[in-house]
Amino acid sequence: MAELDCEILTPEGRVFAGRAQMIVVPGAEGELGVLPRHAPIVARLDVGEVRVKFEGGEWRSWAINEGYFKMQYDRAMVLVEGAIAAADVDLDQARVDADDARARLAAADGGDAAVDRFRAERDLMYAENRIRIAAR
Repeated sequence: MAELDCEILTPEGRVFAGRAQMIVVPGAEGELGVLPRHAPIVARLDVGEVRVKFEGGEWRSWAINEGYFKMQYDRAMVLVEGAIAAADVDLDQARVDADDARARLAAADGGDAAVDRFRAERDLMYAENRIRIAAR
């Protein structure tokens, strides 16, 4: 079966690179599944789960923060602010991160102008996403 090159990239570096049969990403308009020879596409991604299918039917997952997806010439690129393999999620740390983000949101709601509310909301969504994916 035909394969495509997949990469998951963050500002800190490459999280994954390999050959796959299919990739499923959390597009802003809903899930997007891509097979080899897919038409070129650029799509905005929401916080969610990237799933990659490998030869033999094995699936692996990554919890991602928002970003972009690009497919061109049988090369799928996931460009996101943060990503971690589902198997590598530290559930305790994700819970701490969620609690911290909730505390920052509460401070922002209480009038603390020093808190970046947008950043706190994004951090909370990413932490809750890691918790959800790790619980599977």
